[in-house]
Order: sequence, then C-alpha cells, then structure tokens
Amino acid sequence: LIVGAEAHAQRSADRARSWEAGFHIASMSSASLDGSFGAALDLDDGIGYGFTGGYNFTDRLAVVVDANWARPDYVATFVPDGPGQPQTLRTKLDIGTIQAKGVYYFLDGDLTPFVEAGLGWTSVDSNIVNGPPITGCWWDFFWGYICRNFYETYTDTTVSYSAGVGVRWDLGPEYTLRATLGTLAIDIDADGEEPNIETLQLEFAWRY
Repeated sequence: LIVGAEAHAQRSADRARSWEAGFHIASMSSASLDGSFGAALDLDDGIGYGFTGGYNFTDRLAVVVDANWARPDYVATFVPDGPGQPQTLRTKLDIGTIQAKGVYYFLDGDLTPFVEAGLGWTSVDSNIVNGPPITGCWWDFFWGYICRNFYETYTDTTVSYSAGVGVRWDLGPEYTLRATLGTLAIDIDADGEEPNIETLQLEFAWRY
C-alpha cells in the first residue's frame, strides 16, 4: 500500500512544471440583447470548437490560452431611421474568442475540482452586408478572366471576460480530461447591457 501511494503521488506531481495542448468542444447557451427603440438580438444555442494550450506552474496553479469558434443562428430586429415598421433578419453569427485564463486546482491528485477566470478578445461577424459590393477580377489558368463581388459585413472585436468551475481528471502521466461549466461576458455597448453566454466545455489534452 505504501509503494502504491508513493507511485500515485509521484504521478500526480508530474503535473507541476509541465506543458499541455489539446482541443475541446463547447455547448453555448442562447442569449438576448435589447437595444434602443425596440432593436434586439436573439442568439440561439450552438456548438463551438477550439484549441487550448497552457503551462502548469505547480500541481495547483496553471495558466491556459484558450481559442474557440462558433457559428450559431440568430435573429436581429432592426428599427428604421425614418418611418416604417421594425424588420427582422435570421442568419448566422460568427464568434471567435481567444483568452488567457488563470486556473486553480483544489487538489494535488489525478481527480480535482478547479476554478478559472479569463480575459481576452471576442470577434463577432454579423454576416449582414454593410454597403455596396466590391468587385475583384483576376486571371485563372483554367477558367480565364474571372470577376466576383465581395461584400463587407458588420463586424466588431471587443474585450470579453469569462469565469468557470469544473473537474479535471489526469488519465496517467500524458493525457487529461477537463469539463468546465462557465460564462462568457462580451463587452458590447448596448444601453449598458453585456450579453452573457453560458458554456459547457469538454476538453482532451496531452501533457508533456
């Protein structure tokens, strides 16, 4: 029993001063944002994908860089500048987030709960056309002279914050599973509101 306990402690201690890299899948909750004069945005729930990498300073303290992309459906309600009724449009929203997170593990062992907090940037592409098209032409070896229209869309990149709680399970000295329940707050100036998106993230990583 003593030998087994020493071996288990040694394997757990390997988390200190180690690097990690992996991928994740995340479920994102729906969210709503109300603007002025009846303008609104209703975001459907969706699935996101991404990559993660980080460094374990000790068995309990780590820093992680997390990148995630998602393309959920949403409904936007527009209010005309002049007379007229509000209009609605359903399309897809491209959301990309990259954050640096601090992580604290409560236990030294292979199975441990943890808390995390993150700060970074979120880029949003509405996929709604902003202005007339831009025409580009080029020569193709097979198809000859080609011209196509390209459209600019409403986009924005802003600060975002996150917080979460979860459970980590080290599957031996090289592989790790993490499950995190968190929230993402995007700093969008809309009458003082910030959309908060709830997330459930499942991650598989290699430790080296």
